[in-house]
Amino acid sequence: MTDAAANAVRAPGSAARKHDEMVAAREAQYERTRGPQPDTWGAIASRFRADPRREFDPFLEKLASFLRPDDVLVDIGGGAGRNSLPMASRCREVINVEPSPGMVAEFRASADEAGISNAQAVQNGWMEAEDIEGDVLLAAHVTYFVPQIESFIEKLQDACRRRVIIDVLTVPPPNQSPQFFHLVYGEDQALVPGPQELLAVLEEMGLTPDVIDVGGATARRPLPRTREDAINNELAFGWMAPHDLDRARNLFIDHFDELWLETRTGFARRGAEDVRELMITWEPGKKN
Repeated sequence: MTDAAANAVRAPGSAARKHDEMVAAREAQYERTRGPQPDTWGAIASRFRADPRREFDPFLEKLASFLRPDDVLVDIGGGAGRNSLPMASRCREVINVEPSPGMVAEFRASADEAGISNAQAVQNGWMEAEDIEGDVLLAAHVTYFVPQIESFIEKLQDACRRRVIIDVLTVPPPNQSPQFFHLVYGEDQALVPGPQELLAVLEEMGLTPDVIDVGGATARRPLPRTREDAINNELAFGWMAPHDLDRARNLFIDHFDELWLETRTGFARRGAEDVRELMITWEPGKKN
């Protein structure tokens, strides 16, 4: 095979290129409006903690149903462990591959406080991590930010002994704030790829996953109950530059009813009140 032919074989398909271009456009806009961040998630890492001993929600119930007592669960970009630490009692070992130092610190603190001894964190990006394999691999709310999606999925498959699970929302969290972004920065927000783009990539790669609707997103993330909490939550999500926060707060106060919808369970961002959580999952087959 010639070099040109080999490169053609390795070139990502059109769906993957679209996915990657969306990620790159969003990242470029973030860097321009917010500035570079040494640890993007570190400042808000504590928001992603949850009690590992809490009652299982529908997502955790479904995740647990895929696990066996002898399994190793690898949580890619697992943050502070809100998904993987509750599974420590259902499997042999939990491994969180997480690049953010702030998230890793919260993960370890949460595990220690809960007395969980069979969970470890590897501070690294998934594509940089070496010699990590598992029976079940989970990537929850990660693919929105993956710059080379085909390589990412290929590595998931190579490292997986039984099941890959990718968890996404029907409207990804970064895409739930376009009206907020436009109000603060005066331009359209570059959107990240969601389930439609991801499923197109998987189809292009010859994969036919199951898509499981595990319920409304608010079942796992309760809505703010007051106007003040709704505004504070949005300001704390980390997509604004620090020097823009006071200005944004005043804008949100002035335009509150345009931005949020009051529901029976709290204040939802307009356009995101019916967001669903999806598990996209398949069995790549046993490794030789």
